[in-house]
Amino acid sequence: MSDWTISEEELLELNAFLQRVDDVIVYNCVTRTAQESKLFPLMPYLDLCMIDAYYKVPEILRESMQNISPEMCGHRSREVSTNLSKLTAWGLLNFYLNGRGFLIRLGLLRPEDNLEDLWLVCDWWQRFSRAYHRNSGHVWAYDAGDIAQEHSERVLQVFEADAYGCDERLRTAAARFIAAGTQYSFLGNCESRMSLGASGPYRLGDNVLMHTRDFTNLSECDFSWLDGVAEGIPYNNLTLTVITRDIAIEITDWASAYARPEDYQQSIIGVGLYTSDFLSDTYAPVGMDSAAELADTLEILTEAIAEATRKLYSRFSGMTARQMVDAGIYTYVQSAADVAHMAGTYHQSEWEFIDERTERFRVIFNEEYSLDAYSDNWVFMNGFQGGQSDYYLHPVPYENWRRGQRDGALPLTGRNSFLVPGSVLTDHDYPTRVNPNGKADWSGSSSLPSKSTLYTTSQGRLTETEMNRAAREFASPLFTPESVHLDDQWIKWNSDAPAADGMYKRVQGSSRLLRDRGSQLTRDDIDQARRASNEPTWRDLAQADAT
Repeated sequence: MSDWTISEEELLELNAFLQRVDDVIVYNCVTRTAQESKLFPLMPYLDLCMIDAYYKVPEILRESMQNISPEMCGHRSREVSTNLSKLTAWGLLNFYLNGRGFLIRLGLLRPEDNLEDLWLVCDWWQRFSRAYHRNSGHVWAYDAGDIAQEHSERVLQVFEADAYGCDERLRTAAARFIAAGTQYSFLGNCESRMSLGASGPYRLGDNVLMHTRDFTNLSECDFSWLDGVAEGIPYNNLTLTVITRDIAIEITDWASAYARPEDYQQSIIGVGLYTSDFLSDTYAPVGMDSAAELADTLEILTEAIAEATRKLYSRFSGMTARQMVDAGIYTYVQSAADVAHMAGTYHQSEWEFIDERTERFRVIFNEEYSLDAYSDNWVFMNGFQGGQSDYYLHPVPYENWRRGQRDGALPLTGRNSFLVPGSVLTDHDYPTRVNPNGKADWSGSSSLPSKSTLYTTSQGRLTETEMNRAAREFASPLFTPESVHLDDQWIKWNSDAPAADGMYKRVQGSSRLLRDRGSQLTRDDIDQARRASNEPTWRDLAQADAT
């Protein structure tokens, strides 16, 4: 039994955080998504995954924290592109909290129940996010006006210097890769965005912006339905750097990139391509020896992705409705997978089952009920259990009403945060953990075949044992106790320090134009390096294109 208790300071902090999470999810749900699919039973798996996450996420985090802290997960995810990102971290937190909300609305849980778990998950997310977003200082893109500037200067300088200016062939190859990669990623993730990412935009001067687009879990990975389907894709994760002129870019908390105008492809003036994952500390260039090679690489990858897409449609077409629901649940619960990967505690069998406590609800969570439950809970916020009081106004729906015509009824009284009552400070009659015996309390089944192939990583194709060993043995000069806290703010005032120089040279190790240039580079130095390579600067190229 746990002897954990919560203080008043912690309780007030927790409740304020729960409300902020509620504000952000309601805003995104009513402005940034549409919950529908013509292929997958999306609503049943979306709702059921939340309940499943409620029973699984706390133990996943507890085990991983024995090997890696939330802060270190944030540092490593910020430095390269992994499947632990602002989107999947958002999913890890919100799927758990939404599962809690479902169970409370169904009358099976009180807001104070399993309070230690609730504190653990919320605390883990906040610690991870503050480290991951330390360069911007905003843990929510929503609070930054839909800007998500995670990358450090040393990474951005390499991206800016090494990207190739686009002729028509390279521009077309990049646009087709983005389209094919996005379609395939949505399909591979059961019609969801869980393996897509983006960061930025970053200012390159004048009217030029740079942002990155991440495509993860492309090859044979944690998803068994990609076994034998994605073997032709040589990289599990790919990051495309995209440089545009006269285009406004937004990046949301769901790591989605929106361009204004939407038809922005002809305004792409530069691109670069890289790979990385949880076993790497820097981006490795892919097909970056010349612009022609990069165009070739993008075209080859696009064809490999198209072939995998065809195979995947065929595989999904043979699945039963139950199998498709299970695959969707796996996809969303996998939000936490790279936490276990980084910790070296990933065990495939622990991700390939639906908890028997979740199974209780399958019979009622059909398409019709699931859609109504989701809409009532997170859009209209209707329902007796979800109402706060007759006087309550949720800030997001009320803002929409206030800024609109104000000629309709006021928003309903719903509230998703389910704050923890203050009575827990004096009355300890509540369970602290949903799994008092840890993973021993897990039990369930699956309708899907188990994974049968190796895992595609930056260190080659590995078995589960090899992958976990590599994760536990991972070490990098960027993440030592002496270097990990030397952030951009410190480097701003200490760019001539040997420690700063070493970190920059580590990232520049595979750069074609900045190798070993160190930590005192300015944009003028980058421009000079490009001109010395007979390549225009981005400001020059934007001005030339404009005329």
